[in-house]
Amino acid sequence: MGFPPVSTEIIRIRKLGLEKAKGLTGAITWREKDYLKGETVEAGVIILPTRGCSWAHKGGCSMCGYVYDSLDSSQETVLKNFRKAFEKLEGVRYLKIFNSGSFFDEGEISSETREEILAAVDSAGSIERLQVESRPEFVTESALKHSTKFSKELEVGIGLETASDKIREVSINKGFTFEDFKIAVERCKKYGVKIKAYLLIKPPFLSEKLAIEDAIASAEEAARLGVDRISFNPMNVQRFTLVERLFLNKEYSPPWLWSVVEILKRVRETVDVPVICKPTAAGKARGASNCRQCSDDVARAIEMFSATQQVSYLNSLDCSCKEEWRLKLMYEEVTF
Repeated sequence: MGFPPVSTEIIRIRKLGLEKAKGLTGAITWREKDYLKGETVEAGVIILPTRGCSWAHKGGCSMCGYVYDSLDSSQETVLKNFRKAFEKLEGVRYLKIFNSGSFFDEGEISSETREEILAAVDSAGSIERLQVESRPEFVTESALKHSTKFSKELEVGIGLETASDKIREVSINKGFTFEDFKIAVERCKKYGVKIKAYLLIKPPFLSEKLAIEDAIASAEEAARLGVDRISFNPMNVQRFTLVERLFLNKEYSPPWLWSVVEILKRVRETVDVPVICKPTAAGKARGASNCRQCSDDVARAIEMFSATQQVSYLNSLDCSCKEEWRLKLMYEEVTF
């Protein structure tokens, strides 16, 4: 089967979305449970508005609408927003900063602003690890050298999405290869920086069954490269994206939560690093879901597994809709 020409349509949709976007006026923050160094810990999250992902401004990924939360903020504003949010997270052991793009992209966060942020985190006695995000092209020698004065553990999350270059290019329009990811991993290891690989569950144009197998194979491949943590992101349908257009045309549906459970259970058997999943919009039409009766319980079990790595939270799950999910896997037409 031939593949649809998605890149031009992604650019068209992105342009329309950016024209309508209002962005965030300040940072958003919250606390959550996460898994660190063998135990459940209190983690803090900061969503820090910047100019936004440079790749997204060129069209970007087929499923990502985070650029619409961004603002063309001055570095002074970025730093002010960070400090205000950081004050609310006293006592956390694991801090995650998401700027809806790349922490090491000078167009989003300058080296001076980055240095100020790292210094502030370094002075916080409770924090053991800081996680930031970046595309691999910004994980450069100079960026990592700049971070070597940081005394806490530094973790870089990269949206690998899949180990398949074909799926990453055609379904996601990610704009980099598996080899690019591999080089970024090697650079991080050279400087003692930890790597979190983000993997997408059910990119567009994949059947449910193929999406499960791709997610599992991708996790195993990422683990072989030596990543320190794997985070699965079940698709959630975001506004002004190609995935939303497919969704509204009834040409795409988010994954079942049963698929997420299957992936986590099987990956936990073969992969020896923490495996995390926190489904966004779980149980809703635009997120991973089962039936109304079990979606909330299954989503909570997935979050408990992520915070503890105890597969028992997943093994005890059951519902009558599970048989419908099994039949879907058995009979659906493979579309990729």
